[in-house]
Amino acid sequence: MTLRPRAVGILVNDSSDVLLMRRRKAGREYATLPGGGIEPGETPEVACARELLEEVNLTVEVGPLVYRHQGLGNDEYYFRVAYVSGEMRLGDGPEAIRSSEDNWYDPQWVSVARLDDVNLVPPELRAVVREQAQIGSPARAGSDEPTGQ
Repeated sequence: MTLRPRAVGILVNDSSDVLLMRRRKAGREYATLPGGGIEPGETPEVACARELLEEVNLTVEVGPLVYRHQGLGNDEYYFRVAYVSGEMRLGDGPEAIRSSEDNWYDPQWVSVARLDDVNLVPPELRAVVREQAQIGSPARAGSDEPTGQ
């Protein structure tokens, strides 16, 4: 089965928290980085910005491609993103529409130091996120970057 390519954002704040989408699907709980499918005619960068707005209600500036994951019939592009505006919450996209007790989405800030406590998929993203956290937050000058709890 071939899935459509995905674009994903890695957003790390000044407190070294990373924005994750906690999920429950088919009885399994796990976390992913926010992102989703690239629409026909859309660049991965444009898809990344659109997906973060749809999923977590944040406008971001898409930075460099920092990781590319190919597997399970899928091609995923991971970008470093910088916060521009918005209040982090579950966005108004398809995730909110199809959310239920058995299939839910919950965006959360998670300390990079606690990544081993989270069922992050794919697991190799832990190293990528840690590397991005070491580089520091790419927040835009003058922005009121959100912080974790």
